[in-house]
Amino acid sequence: MPEVLTQYRVFIASPSGLEGERKTFRDTIRDYNEMDAERRGVTFKPMGWEATLGRMARPQSLINDEIVICDYFVLLLWDRWGSRPDAPGESGYSSACEEEFELAVRCQQDVAEPMREVIIFFKGVEPKMLADPGEQLQKVQAFKKKLEVSKQHHFMTFDKPEELKKFLNQYLAQWVFIHEQD
Repeated sequence: MPEVLTQYRVFIASPSGLEGERKTFRDTIRDYNEMDAERRGVTFKPMGWEATLGRMARPQSLINDEIVICDYFVLLLWDRWGSRPDAPGESGYSSACEEEFELAVRCQQDVAEPMREVIIFFKGVEPKMLADPGEQLQKVQAFKKKLEVSKQHHFMTFDKPEELKKFLNQYLAQWVFIHEQD
């Protein structure tokens, strides 16, 4: 007998250097779907720039089109802020991750958009890296400080892939619970 499943899209944004964590993100979603979500009428679809189809347009605008249709947004940062999404001064964003995060926040604030939650994870940085952070890490640290001061967004820090997986599983379980309550 056919079953009806509700699919929620979860977008992950991160600069380079976090390929292993992006894999953990996708694997965790796949495993959670198989282990719990599907039997409860839900699936989560991992989304990210890797799956964005190319066509004639500003590449970042194609990625942004994907974010707008997502239900959840995960920003993952470590020691890199990322590269500009276009020529300096064109968009006003210093990195694609910044543009993606700001778009996700706007979508979450707009009741007409499907975005339900924006989550931020920071991979822990070794103290020796903080002693001489370089431009990229300085930007990540400035963003983190901005979040701390504004108190607008909760974020979590993890050191090991298992910790990221645990956090993601907790969010997925929470989202299934919310789905069941609706």
